[in-house]
Amino acid sequence: MNMPNALPPTLSGAARMLRSAYPGGMPDTAYFAVLALLYEHFSDRNLAELMAAVTGKDAAIVLNDIYACVSSKPAAPAIAATRTLLTRHGLQAVCAED
Repeated sequence: MNMPNALPPTLSGAARMLRSAYPGGMPDTAYFAVLALLYEHFSDRNLAELMAAVTGKDAAIVLNDIYACVSSKPAAPAIAATRTLLTRHGLQAVCAED
């Protein structure tokens, strides 16, 4: 299991952003929209590691979810709502780090 302190510094800001946006934990309804939104900003491995740390899921499972998400993207309104929420919690700064 990935612990928050085990994340490389390059992913720490993104983890803080996601935890700030979803203080009670990331709901299943947001999970795939977050993957789709962040996919273009992180390598597959880094995105899997980040999401595993934030959600508590196994990184291998997250990696499979990433591949599923890429082949069948969530609806545009779900991604737009996620973008709005994450923008309020520092999305631009996180994306500028990549």
